[in-house]
Amino acid sequence: MVQKRVVETERLYLREFTPEDVPQLFELHSDLQVMKFLPASERENVSLERSAVIVEECIRYYSQKPGLGVWPTILKDGDKFIGWTLLKNLEDTEEIEIGYRYFPQFWGMGFCTEISLAVIAYGFDDVGLKRIVGISHPQNKGSLRVFEKIGLKYEKNAHYYGMDVLYYALNREGFR
Repeated sequence: MVQKRVVETERLYLREFTPEDVPQLFELHSDLQVMKFLPASERENVSLERSAVIVEECIRYYSQKPGLGVWPTILKDGDKFIGWTLLKNLEDTEEIEIGYRYFPQFWGMGFCTEISLAVIAYGFDDVGLKRIVGISHPQNKGSLRVFEKIGLKYEKNAHYYGMDVLYYALNREGFR
């Protein structure tokens, strides 16, 4: 089945999760490097069953919040699942966050910056968002570099998802 691409760049595309993605999501979340800067509650709750629940939640979210979600990031060369990218509500707020999680072998290749720029454009131009935020563990230098490359600016220290984070944001007027 050919799936509609939510966002597409030269090398990557995002599509909606399907139950067939559960094994790859489990593999991603089982990688200690990937999970290093996440709350212990998330690092310690990794299983095939939990991955299936996450995929089900993602699929439900697509209809609950049209235009938003967590999407598998697919490398066009080989149609390979390399992780996921999100544009969704920040915890229990009305703010919309951008986020990403990729297998380490795809870090440092510009993929995250490439798809994140496209997701921001999609958020502002297609979804009609006025502001997009990003949060990161203070020691996650790779994620913080991506925030800066895509135009997010540091605003404050904050606490989300049970951990202290750095909070970055970009308003529609500041994009482009």
